[in-house]
Amino acid sequence: MAQPSTFQLQNTILHVEVDATRLLVRRYRHLPSGQQFGGAGEAGVLCLNGQPVPWAGWEIEAACTGNTVSYRMRLKGGELAVRWELVLEENALAFRLAAVHDPEGEFIRLDWQELPLLVCADPAYNCWRMFTSAPDPQAGHKMWAMDQLGRPAPAPRPQPVIYGALWNGAVCAFADSNYPLFPLTHQQREDGSYTIGLNTYQYRVRQQTLPLLEARVVFLGDLNGDGRADLSDYRLWVNRARPQGDPLYADAIVYKIFMHYGPLGTATDLAQAEEIIGAINRVTDGLPQVIYLVGQQEGGHDGAYPTLEGFNPHIGTPEQLRALSQACPRAYNALLSYHANIDDAYPHSRDWDEAYIVAGQGGDHLVIPGSVCHTRDAETGAVFRRLQRFMDCFPLARTLHFDNLRLTNTLNRPGWEEIGVLEELVCGVMPVVDWLRQRGITVTTEGYNGLPIDPALIVSGFWHHDPPDRMRQILHRRIYGGGRGDHLGRATTADYGLCNAIHIDITYKRMPPEDLPETVRREHFSWLPTATMTWCLESQWPQIVDCIYLGVLLHHFYNERELLAWDEVGEGWRITYAGGVVAEVCIEGPESLRVCQGAVVVAEGGDRFIPRGEVVYAYSKGGSERRWVLPAALQGKPLRLCTLGREGRGPAPAHRLEGDALHLRLEAGVPVRIEAAG
Repeated sequence: MAQPSTFQLQNTILHVEVDATRLLVRRYRHLPSGQQFGGAGEAGVLCLNGQPVPWAGWEIEAACTGNTVSYRMRLKGGELAVRWELVLEENALAFRLAAVHDPEGEFIRLDWQELPLLVCADPAYNCWRMFTSAPDPQAGHKMWAMDQLGRPAPAPRPQPVIYGALWNGAVCAFADSNYPLFPLTHQQREDGSYTIGLNTYQYRVRQQTLPLLEARVVFLGDLNGDGRADLSDYRLWVNRARPQGDPLYADAIVYKIFMHYGPLGTATDLAQAEEIIGAINRVTDGLPQVIYLVGQQEGGHDGAYPTLEGFNPHIGTPEQLRALSQACPRAYNALLSYHANIDDAYPHSRDWDEAYIVAGQGGDHLVIPGSVCHTRDAETGAVFRRLQRFMDCFPLARTLHFDNLRLTNTLNRPGWEEIGVLEELVCGVMPVVDWLRQRGITVTTEGYNGLPIDPALIVSGFWHHDPPDRMRQILHRRIYGGGRGDHLGRATTADYGLCNAIHIDITYKRMPPEDLPETVRREHFSWLPTATMTWCLESQWPQIVDCIYLGVLLHHFYNERELLAWDEVGEGWRITYAGGVVAEVCIEGPESLRVCQGAVVVAEGGDRFIPRGEVVYAYSKGGSERRWVLPAALQGKPLRLCTLGREGRGPAPAHRLEGDALHLRLEAGVPVRIEAAG
């Protein structure tokens, strides 16, 4: 019997036509909507190690069993053999590299020349893609996260992307892959069609092999229940398909205490740090905290990197630090950790070693003498020795914060050409993260900071939450914490309504001090647009309390539930969470904010009434008197109220129960805790 030219795969959702002689998909039909999509054409070939290999260069055996097509491919004239599987799942076609036989080590990378996975010829489909800028030579060659909604201009070749999808309201179509670096390509063609494909797959990276490639072409209907198939359904699918972040950060007040910086001296010593921790403990009535000390090591902040150990005597004694570390969980429901840096390097450091340090370039805005090559740092074992000495020096458990995590330190640097972004990720940073994880420690970092990957590959939390806003649904509960917008504490209504934590350092003393010599100010703070770079406990306590109650607790409330839909409405957003929570941010203007859970108003303007379990935290930035519908957990029960401040609980504010509601007078900047009595 003659071999058929195509295999037909079908279930109740998809009909897929697969080529019977070559590794390609010809067309798809989404049965519920009737929508049709194309696949690869006749001109496509695989490229092995950058060289096109015509189909005649492979010995190919294809077989179809049920809804699985298997391709056994052997490179003619060589030992390389691979097996691919295309499997029709419920609403997706899975595309798997199932096995590799490569005794001579000739398989390095694979490219797909004119072999898109999916072609959409209908111009009515909208699209979104998330990608990065080209390396920025003025900022350590960082690749800044960017996104685009709507059809781009036609491009002569497929463009690398991290995430992206097509949709028309009836169906949402996309590809997904387990490859960590720019896994996909999108292209708007001159003929009006839009293609989605696989980007370069690198199987061998230095001395190791990557996981076998797994990809899917997925077709979604209305996943989130809002009556249409669109971008929110795609982002929700991705969020559900990925591991969640460390829940340690889900409901913790995460912040940094800036201790010491050589040119400025000590901003906070250990006794003063405990005052800060205690004040936040009391004003929140004991809510969890994660605190990172900055400048606790030898030389203070940025003092002697890449050296990490060595206690800084300007902040106190090692005995004081151990005592504070032990007191934090016992007395303050807090976890004490540290800000560290595995990227920057200074020649006076005793760990400066040109075996793994890349000398700085004059054009860098970062003005850092050297940057660490993570690949060689890990391969030599130097980073693990430094981290072990760090852990021997400082009491550490569960969490550590890295200031930046760059993957571009070697880009365009003479002598480092063999080490690129993929090497820095797979052979450098990921081994460090795995080493810490094996010791029960997860990592947070400064922010997206030009990382050309899904950052949840390596971290669970941000300090600055600075990805494109359309990424937030993908990252929800995978990347915790972080503040949106200005890094100097000037939060807007949008920042508070979307996601805002304390992402400006807290100090005991004003920083920089008012009496700082002008020469020092010009040298170190010419970039600073505000009077201070930190929030001082004494003079800026109201800002700290505002941020906790307007932003942090609202973010924790969001973290309790799945983010179902992220819709852009005018200049604002309507965000729908599970459990009937709807946040309307800046829809009626830049100062408008309303978050509701059914009849319960959780946030409105500068007022908050945030349920957390069987407790409600009420707050008003400017003061208010109004009626609040109680959450179900408190309805029909006698209530106990107290105000909260730096010294702890205070008298109850004026209030009265009105059925299932509470009439409450809130003083400006004074939190109120509400719970069932008895």
